[in-house]
Formats: sequence, C-alpha cells, structure tokens
Amino acid sequence: MKKLLGIVVLYLLWLTPVAANEWMSDEKCAQLAGDAKTDWAAEQIIDDCSYQKKVTFAFQYDSDLKCAIKAGKARTETAAEEIYDNCI
Repeated sequence: MKKLLGIVVLYLLWLTPVAANEWMSDEKCAQLAGDAKTDWAAEQIIDDCSYQKKVTFAFQYDSDLKCAIKAGKARTETAAEEIYDNCI
C-alpha cells in the first residue's frame, strides 16, 4: 500500500508544476545560462527561459529550453547555433 501511495505522489509531482501560474525566476534562468560555454547559447537560454513556467524537474522544461541547454554545451557559437537549429 505504501508503494502504491508513493507511486501516486510521484506521478502527481511529475504531472503538475510547482506553481502553474508562476514563471521561472531570473536567478534560475541566470544559473542555467551560466553553465553555457558560449555567449550566444547563454542569450538563447535566457530568451527561452523567460517564458518557461516553473516546474519541479528539469525534464519538464519545454522543448525550446531543452534545445538551448543542449546548445550551451557546445564549445563554439557555430556549433551551438547548429545544435539549436537541428534540435527544434
């Protein structure tokens, strides 16, 4: 019974964001952008993060923000732009 209750709670956390009407904070967006290796990718993360609703887990980010984070791992701006364009 405890396992079933735990599964239900995790499922509900996964489905619902922390606060559905709240946007991600500027601090969280800046933290995500700070991990980017290029300025272009950092700007793209900030842009895509600005309209991202607050979520519980990182895998709940929308596809644009996920692509921007992937692009942030590239070492050059050209590679970052290509990764972002091919991801969307």
